[in-house]
Amino acid sequence: MSFGPDDNRVYLVPLIDVNWLVFAPFDPGRNYRVDPPNVPQSIIDTRQLIAEMQSLTDGKFILTPHSGTYCRTGYYEGEMLQVYREAVQMGGELSVHLHEEIKGQGTRFAEAEHMGEMFRDCQRRLEDAGISPVAYRGGHYAYHPLMNNLMETQEVLVDYSCCPGMNKPDREAVWTHASLSADYIPQHPREPWEGQPRTRILEIPIGSDGAGEAYDNVLHVEMSELDNLERIWASIVDRAERNGRSQIVHCLFHTASVGVPEWLERYRRFLEMVPKRKGQFVTTAEARALHDRFALEGAA
Repeated sequence: MSFGPDDNRVYLVPLIDVNWLVFAPFDPGRNYRVDPPNVPQSIIDTRQLIAEMQSLTDGKFILTPHSGTYCRTGYYEGEMLQVYREAVQMGGELSVHLHEEIKGQGTRFAEAEHMGEMFRDCQRRLEDAGISPVAYRGGHYAYHPLMNNLMETQEVLVDYSCCPGMNKPDREAVWTHASLSADYIPQHPREPWEGQPRTRILEIPIGSDGAGEAYDNVLHVEMSELDNLERIWASIVDRAERNGRSQIVHCLFHTASVGVPEWLERYRRFLEMVPKRKGQFVTTAEARALHDRFALEGAA
């Protein structure tokens, strides 16, 4: 495609993890809250952040509330559900987000029965609150191939688990063949994607400079600096222009980071930069429609 001077090059879904600060399952020497997390503070943080998102992004964002073996229901019950309803009224979306790590012992992401039970439980809790989750995200970028069938069965057809290039099989996070922009997941996502039959699940990866999967290569706001986030953004814009193909990605922030002033200010400044530098905020549904439109135009 040929970009006009005012055309957007990059479409960004702001993704916000509803979490608490001290979760560290891969570090056996570090403690963390388990039952429940500090939900009252999370309520305060999340309400503050979604109000800011309405102003900064016109209400285009997705919340991914933390759940899993050590935190089965904390973010899927009580007043948190009312906070999510408020987010949806602003234009926001919800995603099921499972952390299936056992402290110091690996993960349960490859257990089909367990994953199905946890996924359906979180989905049901949101739906009982009048909220339809539109996506899934695995903790620490985990995505076992069994998720293809589970997500299609549950009609949740967008995933936000991908960190392009990541290869951590012990965490079920293998994205060595993934696209740097949104694309449909193949039947065997750990093998080369080209030539494979595709599922109905659209993968929207975290924005990446394509040079690695370390924190300084991706749009993980807290684990970077503003100048580096701007560098990564510029590289994504450059990639779109070089390939003649718009990029669709997400960025990552956490509700617990509201309590760290420099992180929150960094997030604000990054989001303010996006529309000034060939970017546009989109919802999950808009991202899917854009991907399909661009694919159709490319095939014409």
